[in-house]
Amino acid sequence: MNPLLVSLLLPGLLMTTPEPASSPVPAFARLPLEQRRAELKTLTRERLVELFATTPVEVLLDAGKAAAAQMGTYESRVVKSERVSGKQMKPQTLHLTVRQSPRAVRLEILEGPAKGRRVVYDSTVKKNELRVREAGVLGLAGPMWIDVNSELTRSDTNHPIMDFAFTSIIGVLEDSFKKGEPLGGYTRKDEGFDTSGRYCITFTAPAGGKHLYAARARICMDPLLALPVVMEIDDAQGPLERFTFNDVKPVAKADFSPSSI
Repeated sequence: MNPLLVSLLLPGLLMTTPEPASSPVPAFARLPLEQRRAELKTLTRERLVELFATTPVEVLLDAGKAAAAQMGTYESRVVKSERVSGKQMKPQTLHLTVRQSPRAVRLEILEGPAKGRRVVYDSTVKKNELRVREAGVLGLAGPMWIDVNSELTRSDTNHPIMDFAFTSIIGVLEDSFKKGEPLGGYTRKDEGFDTSGRYCITFTAPAGGKHLYAARARICMDPLLALPVVMEIDDAQGPLERFTFNDVKPVAKADFSPSSI
């Protein structure tokens, strides 16, 4: 029998709780996607709940980084909503393609403000600039090079374009959790599986942690992808950002060349 499968099943068969350090989740995340799919078919919903509930958040996030690396280049349909400079922005739906390393990102706004905008970024071409083409009349001027942190590029988001990747999103969470440790650490509440089959956990900052980026963080993990496909962040003022990644899948080829837009 597959050693990983044994580690997944044995604790449930023995009716014992696995030690956090022995969690099989990171090893699972490093498997090829189809092998993960086969492994999941052997597990009951109850066993999956046990695995998630007994795995520390730092281990889950490490597994997410491993899964993102395993996926390589991937695409997703992303729904995002952010509060930027005190203003709540209207939701946008993006088609997003990401190459993990060297970092490259391609996105098109499908719905919401700036619908039709296309953007491409390739760190091997210009590390601090992206190429953008606006839709409609604004697009008649053709594509333009813009600094990744310019006022225009950050007008509707809190993040530079290279942050629209799972490893960067995980890094935001890791940073908040680490900064919360001296204050007593975040409180964790496992919600269980939602109606879409994602395992959701809410984290609340400790007393004295209102200055932290995330006063409250909610993530929902996709069991197959081993990735946080939903991330909700509240700060001291309330909802700050919401990201939902749908239809995440690896792609064999993607064009990140400046001329592609």
